[in-house]
Amino acid sequence: MAYEITNLCVGCGVCKRICPVDAITGKRKKLHHIDPSVCIDCGACGRICPHESVKDPDGNVCERIRIRSRWPKPVFNPSLCMACTICVEACPTSCIDLKPDRGSRETLRRPYLENERHCIACGFCSAECPVDAIAMSDEKA
Repeated sequence: MAYEITNLCVGCGVCKRICPVDAITGKRKKLHHIDPSVCIDCGACGRICPHESVKDPDGNVCERIRIRSRWPKPVFNPSLCMACTICVEACPTSCIDLKPDRGSRETLRRPYLENERHCIACGFCSAECPVDAIAMSDEKA
């Protein structure tokens, strides 16, 4: 089951603009719709909707987080990270990249949030990390 837009939608289009997979369709000032076959359940549409007109897959109305900089962001624990790159592959907006581990003789490249503005707080990176080296935090890192 995917996210769903309710009849409270006024057609502002902010959900459509933030969707990383173009699962949302609709004309301005008209009710928008989410294609469940395309939706990846990232929840960005619900976090950004100013009218709280999006329901999650469980049927609960999503709570808007007004200031986008307060959306949870991934925090990487380098002591647990094994540099497998699964988090990079899991990110639907490609905002995670790899950089060399400073002060280390190893050639491992560690993940970091390269583009904070593009992060949609989906938590896929954290959920997919096989060693729990990523936590989602709403604190500015």
